[in-house]
Amino acid sequence: MSSNFMSAQNLMLNPTCDDHGTSAGTMGSTSDNADAYDMTPNNEILDEAGNAIPSPYQAVWDNDALEDWLEIFYLGSPGSLDEQPGSTSDGNNGTRGVKLYDDGSPAITGCSRRLYQKVEGLTIGNEYTFSVESRSEATGTPSEVYLLNTEIAEETGINDNGENDISVDGYMEIVNDFDVFTTNSVTFTATNTFVVVYVRSLNSVDSSTEVFYDNFSLVEGSLSTNEFSKADFKMYPNPVKSVLNIETNINAVNVNVEVFSLLGKRVLQTNFGEGTIDVSSLTKGLYLVRLMSENNAITTKKIIIE
Repeated sequence: MSSNFMSAQNLMLNPTCDDHGTSAGTMGSTSDNADAYDMTPNNEILDEAGNAIPSPYQAVWDNDALEDWLEIFYLGSPGSLDEQPGSTSDGNNGTRGVKLYDDGSPAITGCSRRLYQKVEGLTIGNEYTFSVESRSEATGTPSEVYLLNTEIAEETGINDNGENDISVDGYMEIVNDFDVFTTNSVTFTATNTFVVVYVRSLNSVDSSTEVFYDNFSLVEGSLSTNEFSKADFKMYPNPVKSVLNIETNINAVNVNVEVFSLLGKRVLQTNFGEGTIDVSSLTKGLYLVRLMSENNAITTKKIIIE
C-alpha cells in the first residue's frame, strides 16, 4: 500500500483490541477490549488505574433492537443471549484480540456472536478502506464482513439480499485465513456520515471452530494503484460450464488462482498461466475465485458453475 494510505488516520476505536490490560503498571480489565466490538456495550469500563468510567463505546452505539431480534431468531423468544465477541490473548503475534465462537450457553444452532462497531466521522461520497487481520481454527468457517450505512434492527435484509442489501456499503467474505493470520481489505464509498462494521462467522459454533481477529483499520482513501482492484480482472463466461477465462491489464505471470466453496473449502488451486481455468470437475453452484499476486495483494470474485 502507498505511504499516504498507511499514514492515514485510523477511525476505529480500540483497533488493536488491547487498549485495556492487566500488564505491569496497568489495572484495566482485558474483557473491556471486547466492548469495543459489542452491539450492546456495558455502561462502564475500567480505566488503566482500575477506576470505573463511563463506556466510550456505549456513548456512540447501543443497539438493543438487534440484540432482541437475535434472541428471537436463535431462541424463539426474548431471553438471555450473549452476542458479544470474546476478548482473547490469541491475537496476532501474541497481542490481545477478539474472537467469534459459541460457548453453548444457551445451546443454539449456529453462532450468535457478532463483531459490531459504529464508526463516526465519515464524509458521504468519499472512499474508505477497511482491513482486518483474522485467523480461523477450522476450515469451513468463513467470516462475513459488512460495512453498513445504518444501525440495522434485524438481519433479515442481509440474510435475504447479502451484499446487495440497501444497508450495505461494502462487503467481503474472508475464506483464506485457516491456521494463519491473514490481512484482508475492502474499499467502499460512504453513503452516510457513519459506518457500522459488522462481522459474523456463522459456522464458528464451538471451541474448536473459533475465529480470531486483530488490528482493525478504517481509513479514508482506497488501496494504492499497485494493489489489485476489481477493475483489473475480467472473468467470463459467468455462469461457466467448463473453462473460465480471466483477462487482466497487468502482468499476471506470478498470480496464484484459488477457487473456494461458500463454506471456505479450497477446491482448486493453480497458476494464472494463459488465463484459462478448467472448472469442469467442480459441482454446480456458487464459488469464490481468489487471485493473489506475488506481493500478496488479493482480489476476490464470485462465479457460478452450471
